[in-house]
Amino acid sequence: MARSVGGAAAVVGMAGGWAAPLPQAAPVEGVRASLRTGDFAAAEQVARRWVGAEPANLRATFYVGLALHKQKRHAEALTFLERADAAPDAAFAESPHVPHYLGWCRYYLGDLAGARAAFEQHAAAFPDYDDTQFALGLIAFDRDEVDEAERRFRRALELLQRAGGDAAPATARERAKCLARLGDVALRRGDLDAAERDARAAVALWPDHHEGWAKLARVLDRQGKAAEAAAARAQQQAALARIAAAPGRAAP
Repeated sequence: MARSVGGAAAVVGMAGGWAAPLPQAAPVEGVRASLRTGDFAAAEQVARRWVGAEPANLRATFYVGLALHKQKRHAEALTFLERADAAPDAAFAESPHVPHYLGWCRYYLGDLAGARAAFEQHAAAFPDYDDTQFALGLIAFDRDEVDEAERRFRRALELLQRAGGDAAPATARERAKCLARLGDVALRRGDLDAAERDARAAVALWPDHHEGWAKLARVLDRQGKAAEAAAARAQQQAALARIAAAPGRAAP
């Protein structure tokens, strides 16, 4: 999901992220520069060269895992991230955030128990990290723990609103995802009115949220609102077309 105002910013020094001062000309600077521009393959190459030069360097190992994770090569990333996670506390600047990325890899590989353990470890250290709260909400929802899922999604939404305010465009996409997931929670409870309200709020906040439009259409179908459901599906296709036409963008 990669999914947060922290997210990769936590380790690559983007605005609002966390990063410790780095020595000049360290290999990590090249890796982080590629991550910032979204060139994850280049980041992987630099990180692998770094590991080749310093096989015992767990910071280098972490960055290989992160670059692989960003390319959605989660099975490969898992090996590197688990190795980095075995480092002693504060062994390197980014080590407190390793469990966050390890959690996402495990989640995408279907290991919900392992993902939850990693995310809970990260949440204990960083309780205000919105993406970790969102991830714990996904896991709870997948395990049919509906009340816990709602609590986590609302916590993530609260943190995002606190970070930028309701009108902040920088957090609109992530807030929309939280709202869409709250709609999923309402739908699972059979509360169609709440599900419609949350889905509409999500797509109003982020009109390119094609999954949000699809969810809204399904809720409208359940309510017998066929014309509105068809309009929502048309908006879904329009969102996909906008995404496909935008340079360097992929469907979220």
